[in-house]
Amino acid sequence: MNTVLIALAGTAAAIALTWFFCLRPMRRAGTTAVGCFAAPAQNIDERIRAAREELAQLQSGHPGAGTDVIPPPRRDA
Repeated sequence: MNTVLIALAGTAAAIALTWFFCLRPMRRAGTTAVGCFAAPAQNIDERIRAAREELAQLQSGHPGAGTDVIPPPRRDA
C-alpha cells in the first residue's frame, strides 16, 4: 500500500511540475521564450543555410571534413 501511495505522489509531483514550469508559461500571451517551449535561437532560413554549408563541406572532401569516418579497407590483389 505504501509503494502505491509513493508512486501516486511521484506522479502527481511530476504532473504539477510539468504544469508549473512548461504548460503554464506557454499559455501566457506572447511569452514563448520561457519554459520548455523556448523559441529557437536561429530562424529556419539560417538553419537551412548552415546545413547546406556543412553538406557542401562534407561532399567536397577537404581535410578536416568527416575525419571521424573510417575509410574502407584497401584490397590488394
